[in-house]
Amino acid sequence: MVLNNIKSRQQERGFTIVELLIVIVVIAILAGITIVAYSGITLTAQQSKIQQTAQNVQSVAEAFNADKGYYPALAASGTDALALGSTSTKIPTGITIVPDAATSPITSASTPQSGAPTIAYACLTACTPAGGSTGGRITYWDPKVGAKAYVYVGAATATSPTWAYPAT
Repeated sequence: MVLNNIKSRQQERGFTIVELLIVIVVIAILAGITIVAYSGITLTAQQSKIQQTAQNVQSVAEAFNADKGYYPALAASGTDALALGSTSTKIPTGITIVPDAATSPITSASTPQSGAPTIAYACLTACTPAGGSTGGRITYWDPKVGAKAYVYVGAATATSPTWAYPAT
């Protein structure tokens, strides 16, 4: 009789509640680790994307200066416009450039998780060909740091005191 009970129990298959709970806990721990790692990766990717965009605009401004001898204004029309680029390069489509003013519109909302980011631009000294702008500042939101970041063009530096805020 005892032998029959052992044989019948060996034929019964299935998992106990404890075994199932252990598997569920292990899966939950792995899922938690994955979610935390993924959010860090997306912030790094977002940061890389916006930095590349700012560097693209910097390249356009430098090329503009090489072609015309001064740094561009922001205006969407006219021969001295940053948005139009120069004869050798143009800003990629989809990038939104706004005037960088004392009350800059660059915030965390300026860097969407998908789509093109918004950046701001200010000229050094003046935003006109007659003013002879010698550089500029590109402002963007760094999602990883959670603050504004800058890329400088030409003679502009972090300590440049005379920023001119271009008209749209």
